[in-house]
Amino acid sequence: MPRQIAILLLTLAASGAAHAVTKCQSGKETLYTAASCPAGYRDVTSGMRANVTTITKTPKIRQDEQAYLQSRAQLAQQIQAWQGREDDLDLRAQNAFWNQCRALEYQARAAERAMHTTEYWSRADRYRSDVHALRSQQYEMGCYF
Repeated sequence: MPRQIAILLLTLAASGAAHAVTKCQSGKETLYTAASCPAGYRDVTSGMRANVTTITKTPKIRQDEQAYLQSRAQLAQQIQAWQGREDDLDLRAQNAFWNQCRALEYQARAAERAMHTTEYWSRADRYRSDVHALRSQQYEMGCYF
C-alpha cells in the first residue's frame, strides 16, 4: 500500500501543478486519487489535514543539479582510473614475485646439475650447500611450484 501512495505522489509531483486529491478507503485499503472514489470505496478526504502541492524547479536549481551530476561523473571516472592503476601495479608486483621465484628455481636446478656432473667432491659439497640455500630462500619467499 505505501507503494501505491508513493506512485500517486510521484505522479502528482511530476505533473507540475497542484491537484485536488481525494482519499478513499475500503476496509484496510487506502486509495488516493484525483477523481472521485471508485465503487466499494468511501470518501474520507475531510480527515486530511493538508493539500498536496508541487514546486517547479528554477533554472538555477537545474543548473546546480547539472553541475553536481557532472562532478559526480568526473569523480567516477577518476575512481575507475585509480582502480585501473592499482590493478596494474598489483599485476606487476605479482609478476615480479613469480619472476624471482622462477630465477631461484633455475639457479637451484643449475647447481643440482653441476653437483651431479662435477668430478671433485669438494665442489659437489659446495654445490649441495648452494642448492640448500636456494631452496630455503624459495621456502621463505613462499615460492611453491
